[in-house]
Amino acid sequence: MQTEGMRTVRSWCKRLGVLLLVLGLQGCGTSFPSRPPSGAFTDGLAADAIFQRCLATHGGDLRDSAGDLNLSITGVWDTLIQKIQPVISDAGYRVTSQERTRAGGALYTVRYEGPAGTKKVVRTPDSTEVYYNGVRESDPARLQATAVTSDTYQLFHFSPSFLVWRGASFVRLEDVSESGTWYHRLLATIRPGFGYSAEDKVILWIDRATFRLFRVHLTLEGFESTKGAHVDTTFLEYRQIGRFLMPVSFNERVRGPLRINAHRWHLTGIDFGRGWTDAEVSGPDFTGKAAVPAGPLVPPIVDPR
Repeated sequence: MQTEGMRTVRSWCKRLGVLLLVLGLQGCGTSFPSRPPSGAFTDGLAADAIFQRCLATHGGDLRDSAGDLNLSITGVWDTLIQKIQPVISDAGYRVTSQERTRAGGALYTVRYEGPAGTKKVVRTPDSTEVYYNGVRESDPARLQATAVTSDTYQLFHFSPSFLVWRGASFVRLEDVSESGTWYHRLLATIRPGFGYSAEDKVILWIDRATFRLFRVHLTLEGFESTKGAHVDTTFLEYRQIGRFLMPVSFNERVRGPLRINAHRWHLTGIDFGRGWTDAEVSGPDFTGKAAVPAGPLVPPIVDPR
């Protein structure tokens, strides 16, 4: 009998076809690391205590004073991930974007632009609306994929507050070192998961010296073609925006069943508390107070691409 992981590898390899041979990618991903150590930690720090210190380092829960959150974003998708996961990446539309979100996760909206035109998303805990070039989408696969990406990008942009909003529970994993820096690792479980999955797992890499979040590593069980897969996103740069320490530059990689680059993006603007209404972010476009692009990030991100 094939396991779910075997089926996932076969599906991804089938999508890659001859590219696997050309690029030498031979199913060299890793399994999702979720087993806690058997012994006690000598520093005496519990998982919840580490998370609370991380949350405080980032300025606390964004709900406390941010209100609505407004982001301007630009990025680039790796060519290979567009071929493997065309519905998830949706790279014809998802190049630049304007995000409008209510702190707390009750409402997430985004307007993307790309060479194929515009994509508008309105995501709530109970529904997902998608408009391509002003026309409402009804295809279940596109709606499910959009639900997954909408939820994961809230994690990327608003961590660790997003995990508070989802009521995550934490288990401590072994600390790890990368490029000479040591990181605490916490395994978070969120229910519901990303999109329409019942549950997903997130591993937080937290700098052991500063308690700043360095990376999130997550499962993607909410879409058929990503079940059994896992990705990570590394926070390359932060900026202090008022009381909050916000990530502003990101690098996403697929870690399993293959190991490839996926998406690199950064903020070009951010502002809080405009006071837009739900009506101004609903439907096929932004209106009123939601329509103006997010205030420019000063100084701007210097992208090494």
